[in-house]
Amino acid sequence: MKKIIILALGAISLGSCKKSFEKMNINPNESPAATPELLFSGAAVNLSNTRVGGDLYVSIALAAQTVASGGNAGWGAGDVYDISPYSTGNIWRTNYVNSAANLKQAIDFAQQSTPVRYGAMGQCQVLLAETMYETTMMYGDVPYSEAWNKEISYPHFDGQEAVLNSLLALLDEAIVNLKNENAGQTTIVYEDYFYAGNSTKWLTLANSLKFRILMTMVDKDPSKATALADLMTNDEMMKSAADNFTFKFGTSTGNRNLKFEILNQYAGGSNAFFFANKTVLDPMLAQNDPRIPHYFTKGATATDFVGVGTELPGDFDANATISMELYAADAPEYLMTYQELLFMQAEAAARNLIPGGLATAEAKYQEALKEACLLYGVSSVDAGTFAGSKTLSASTAVKEIHLQQWIDLMDRPLEAFNTWRRSGTKGNEVPSLTVPPGAPAGNLIYRLLWPTDNEILPNINAPKGVFHYYDQLWFDL
Repeated sequence: MKKIIILALGAISLGSCKKSFEKMNINPNESPAATPELLFSGAAVNLSNTRVGGDLYVSIALAAQTVASGGNAGWGAGDVYDISPYSTGNIWRTNYVNSAANLKQAIDFAQQSTPVRYGAMGQCQVLLAETMYETTMMYGDVPYSEAWNKEISYPHFDGQEAVLNSLLALLDEAIVNLKNENAGQTTIVYEDYFYAGNSTKWLTLANSLKFRILMTMVDKDPSKATALADLMTNDEMMKSAADNFTFKFGTSTGNRNLKFEILNQYAGGSNAFFFANKTVLDPMLAQNDPRIPHYFTKGATATDFVGVGTELPGDFDANATISMELYAADAPEYLMTYQELLFMQAEAAARNLIPGGLATAEAKYQEALKEACLLYGVSSVDAGTFAGSKTLSASTAVKEIHLQQWIDLMDRPLEAFNTWRRSGTKGNEVPSLTVPPGAPAGNLIYRLLWPTDNEILPNINAPKGVFHYYDQLWFDL
């Protein structure tokens, strides 16, 4: 059975860290004047590149059905759930070693500084929370409380609920540090590729990430609704697209987005692999969505945009492909956006998890749609017209919000996968996905499996038993 991902991260792009490349040969753990800067920048680069690299992006985009492979015409026919252990191992190793371990050390350096660098501590804690949130949302139970401890060779795996609660506590610590009176003067600046050391933006991000985690948990733990309402009352979350959690790429070698590098290396810089999936394109066509020409390119001889079903044959003459706007060398990677937060707030209001009811839900929903259109190049007039025409009814509001968030997250497949899994009970998610031809056990994917060689075999305290890609994680009803 063909492994769909064979691209390792060894050839990873350095993204925006080029400006610090001259410092990369320094071992920050052995430097006589150890600072958190290089550790933080390395973690940021590795996390961001992993998200757009072949191991994660292609695996999740095809498995979660935000993108279509086109069968033999594109990426290749085969079982989309037979994800290579090299891919799962690369993701695991990068998140734990290259990102999280560096951030833990950076936090220690910031805390040991004189004076204490509260701003840098907060930045590292927020990025660590994001790293481990992404990790647990792929793998479920993961080492956390015993991880990165030199005295523990075989860390136990914490349950996902415990991990998510720990991340909320970590973000609370970050918020306290980012509110410290010296936070603004003690941040990482030059090596902060997200916000250039702006402690206020890191503070709004911390609160926004808390909202995301709470929305992930609230179905299994309804008591989290209180914390959601508190965040709305405190009003310290993202306020505009200027607050987006963005990693910027460039057009020079070593700075380019890895989605482009895959196409550059294997297809001469054009998209010869990835088609528009009908799960995204068809509902956009039904609503005359102005983002369509920014997301997709028509088939070479086609007069209309025509999608491809998951794992079905594609035709470059007839079917739409993913636009090179999304796969450009300098296409930014969004780890969290303002419109993502707005969609979640709209859902929370529609479900009465926060005050405001349907009126607040509709206002947030329309604002989210407008921001989503603007982000991908739609004119302000067209974005406003499209968003303003969308209303919500009590009976279908939550479904419509989930569908539009799915469309918005098409090019961020991990977030799309996360939202889809929590959008309904098993078999009732939004949108309704089809089990692809040839899928073993006739099931959709609900998780990644832990890497056998990297973790399960060497760690005597790793989970024992038989696990499947269709097993649901704790948060998933």
